[in-house]
Amino acid sequence: MPHKGSSRTADKFVVRLPDGVRDQVAEKCQASHISMNSYVVQALEEKLARDGGEPDLLSHFNQRLAAIEQRLDERAGLLS
Repeated sequence: MPHKGSSRTADKFVVRLPDGVRDQVAEKCQASHISMNSYVVQALEEKLARDGGEPDLLSHFNQRLAAIEQRLDERAGLLS
């Protein structure tokens, strides 16, 4: 969510990262031409959305794929 005002008035949160994670984030940000702050905020927002009940897209596709595979298996059994 965009913050109104300056970064001096925005909420701040210090995070300790495991070794190497900061470098990985920095590489992704440099390649995507976005700030590390934007990257981290976006990641947190996406996680919050998933935890808040919005369906996880990959999980949704995996469920749909499993259903399709089951139907194909059932049809293959009918043809045998």
